[in-house]
Amino acid sequence: MSAPTVSIVMPAWKAEAFIAHAVESVLAQTLTDWELIVVDDCSPDATGAAALAAAKGDPRVRVVRAPENGGVARARNLGMQHATGTWIAVLDSDDAYEPTRLEALVAVAEREKLDILTDDMILVPFDTMYTDGPAYLGAGSAALIPVDLPAWLRANHVDSNAPLYGYLKPIFRRAFIAAHKAEYIADLRVAEDCWFVADLLAYGARLAVHPQPLYRYAVRPASLSRTRSTQNVYSLQRPVYDPFIARHRGRLSPADQRALRAHETALRDAEAYEDFIIKARQKKFSAALGALAARPQSARFLSRPVAARLKRLAQKFGYKPALRVG
Repeated sequence: MSAPTVSIVMPAWKAEAFIAHAVESVLAQTLTDWELIVVDDCSPDATGAAALAAAKGDPRVRVVRAPENGGVARARNLGMQHATGTWIAVLDSDDAYEPTRLEALVAVAEREKLDILTDDMILVPFDTMYTDGPAYLGAGSAALIPVDLPAWLRANHVDSNAPLYGYLKPIFRRAFIAAHKAEYIADLRVAEDCWFVADLLAYGARLAVHPQPLYRYAVRPASLSRTRSTQNVYSLQRPVYDPFIARHRGRLSPADQRALRAHETALRDAEAYEDFIIKARQKKFSAALGALAARPQSARFLSRPVAARLKRLAQKFGYKPALRVG
């Protein structure tokens, strides 16, 4: 049997109730030369069985069970190890594809000789997955948007008011990944996609953003505004920078290095601000002020809660903001 054009990697955990929708969207693709690898991340429910039931015996769909629950990054790495296609596409178990997605993206990526191509997303409420919502990036140029490493880092910046590119779901040329032995950072639990793509760009990958929304992203209530806890999510990315620089030493241009430093500086400012919020909620006011004093630049984030309160007030008067991720 010849290798398929596209290998779709779908990490899944506790997805029994909704994974059928994702699988069915793959079965409906106009490009039929694909394989779907569902990685059951040690789900306590019947996620794997539900995926196979939705496949209705289609041999292109198979389930790989992870040896232990390891999170999205490890599950994607495991799925890529089993992939045989020319292209690797990712699909989350609560999302879906538009029917022409794979056909359209593969055609453009091959024509433009790209290594990575991503599209815009349609944002749909999780509880009504079959309805349409707004586009994530929104209407813009009809042309492809080329993206290099500095542009990618700027588009995933904590100071950005624009939609973050890290939420997008690209297709990847498998030969490029294999040539550089690239993989997701296994222990990273936030921004896994952002840093996987950043690695590939540092290796010289050619990336573009397709303006057409062909990926259906299910927005859960928790996706609209992250609930704060005692864990600082920005701290989780701190270990990324030094190994990234070490991996790509001698390969990063001055522009790459400046963008990386700016990204890290902004993240550390956001980390200090988050420490301030966490400690203030714990009524550790001295420690909270100390967090801001350690990085005075982080005080600029103090305006964000004010903006959120103004938006809630505006909603009371009938203003309805567009659905957003992040």
